[in-house]
Amino acid sequence: MFTIYASIGENVGKALSSWGLWNAVFYSVAVIFLGFILTKFKILPQGTNKILTKVVMTICLPCLAFKSFMTGVTMEGFKSTLVAFIYGFVIYGLMIGLSKLIFKWVKNPTRRKVFEVLFVFGSTTFFGQPLIQAVFPGAFNESSVFNIAYRVFLYSYAYYLICVDNRDVQTEEQAQEGKQMISFKDLMKKVFVNPIIIATLAGFVLWALQLVGSESGHWWVVTVNNQTGCFWNIKVSLPPLYNAMDKLGGLSSPLVWIAIGCTLGNVPFKKAATDKDVWIYSVIKVVGAPLINLGLLLLINLIPGITVTFNVVVATTLMWATPPATVAVSYCLSANKEAEFASSCSLIGTLVAVVCIPIYMILLTVLQSAGIFAL
Repeated sequence: MFTIYASIGENVGKALSSWGLWNAVFYSVAVIFLGFILTKFKILPQGTNKILTKVVMTICLPCLAFKSFMTGVTMEGFKSTLVAFIYGFVIYGLMIGLSKLIFKWVKNPTRRKVFEVLFVFGSTTFFGQPLIQAVFPGAFNESSVFNIAYRVFLYSYAYYLICVDNRDVQTEEQAQEGKQMISFKDLMKKVFVNPIIIATLAGFVLWALQLVGSESGHWWVVTVNNQTGCFWNIKVSLPPLYNAMDKLGGLSSPLVWIAIGCTLGNVPFKKAATDKDVWIYSVIKVVGAPLINLGLLLLINLIPGITVTFNVVVATTLMWATPPATVAVSYCLSANKEAEFASSCSLIGTLVAVVCIPIYMILLTVLQSAGIFAL
């Protein structure tokens, strides 16, 4: 028993003394602070955060999502990614139900809905994935397929609850604004016809197809620059295209963190900081949600026949530790439902996330060293 504890303690010590980990923590915080300072001193113009967000969402993240699948595939890796995909739908369904219990104490029905939606839907694509790519790049594929469930629920359930369901409206004006129903066709377009989802699905399919065989002797296998693989693996067949996508994808993290700093620099802090509900929400979201997710994965890992990999743990835990999703906040603004409160949650939630995420990164590194989950 003492030998086991000593071994775990030694691994934990190695994890916490890793310069790679502390460099990643410092890098993310420093770049966010840089964006904040450049905005406060008006060196960057108004709207910089929106422009950077657009570039990241339409160019950098799709490239990152697609190129991350341009690697060799093993059955273990495929199973891990598939588990992340299925788990995404399971956990979002559970969290939606759990949110109704957690925020039952909120008396105002409109604010209660906003609490629920902002709790369930974090900024996984904009905030979470670039962070995962920078610190735990091996878990990026799992984060991409996990995010499919997020988008399905975000553009259906969250939209309906905030923009369509008017049983909680307080004024006639709000009722009128919420009557604009979205068609099923438009809903499916929002979910699936966007660059990130298209790149993720295309990359995942091409990645999985390598299971049919990527050794020499098959007509679909090519050799370029002494590398052999399926011709649809552009890392092998089209190195210049892969390198271009790799460089564009690598811009995701720094651009996102500068944009986050710009956002923090543009929002009045004093008003947001005096609303106790905003702080209650931020702590429950950034602290509670990741721990609930981690606890559930620990229980699932105990089920005979089911193996939860460390990559799944990293992808999902860091995704739940993000501040509220920009899309969810925009729903509140467009439907005029607790718009100021939602904006305040975005600001304070981001600050709390910036403080807590390095702690989660350390915790995950400790779990990796302890060998609790399969690598």
